[in-house]
Amino acid sequence: MTRPMSVAAAGRFAALASATSFAGVSMFAGFVYSAGATPASVIAARLLFGLFATFAVVAYLRRPWMVPAREWRPTVVIACAWLTVNVCYMASFYYIPVSLAVLIFFTFPVQVALIGPLLARRRPEPVTLGAALIAFAGLALALGPDLGELDWRGCALALAAAVALMTTFLMSRRRVVDQDMFTFSFNLHLLCGVAVVAYVGWTGGIALPGAPVAMAALFGVGVFYILAVCLQFFAIRSAGAPQSSIMFNAEPVFTVLGAALVLGENLGMGQVAGAVLVIIGVLLSTRAQS
Repeated sequence: MTRPMSVAAAGRFAALASATSFAGVSMFAGFVYSAGATPASVIAARLLFGLFATFAVVAYLRRPWMVPAREWRPTVVIACAWLTVNVCYMASFYYIPVSLAVLIFFTFPVQVALIGPLLARRRPEPVTLGAALIAFAGLALALGPDLGELDWRGCALALAAAVALMTTFLMSRRRVVDQDMFTFSFNLHLLCGVAVVAYVGWTGGIALPGAPVAMAALFGVGVFYILAVCLQFFAIRSAGAPQSSIMFNAEPVFTVLGAALVLGENLGMGQVAGAVLVIIGVLLSTRAQS
């Protein structure tokens, strides 16, 4: 049964807004890193912020605190996948250039477009899969990854993060359709928060920036992060995993454009052409809904 176009369109818009918010996370994180914070600190801060924010929303809206008992096992799997995304993606930057890590990571929309229909026992939609490939080609052109410093560990970490995010997209669809989205998000971050607290206790703490401006930027990371996550789940529920995942190809493009507008970084013709290809891929993906 085809979903109403208005609902699907709202989902696609939410996916683009989520991609924009995740790009904001990257922009603020850059300020925080320059002030001396570690990636582990940023990961811990945004996951704990997500826990407190979803706790407040669930309390204010008086939503159920816990997912149904039958949903605990898949929720734990999704939480593990979400932690894998956060940890492996950030760790891959240590071994390979960031542009290459981002390119490998953003194979996840192609994975979703290909594997999602197969799990549902139907053929992949040619338009959706083609749109994902076009958008990926645009990213390759825009990012211009440096292939001269390949390290299998970094490639494996980035690919593991991509597979984990693909798992999150595909498994979250039923969770956010059959139950309250905020309850699911709270339980997801509750499990992630337990893992973060255990990590902090094991390593002896996290390094936070001392400058007030950097702390404000860290707060911005948390705000944009939880906004991005809520919009992501809404997009998956409204437009479906394949359609939503293609929209997320816009995230690195928004990051590059933001760096050019806010930080004054140079924007080359290759990046502009790549951004155009990503936009074409995103627009083509909407044809699969008609």
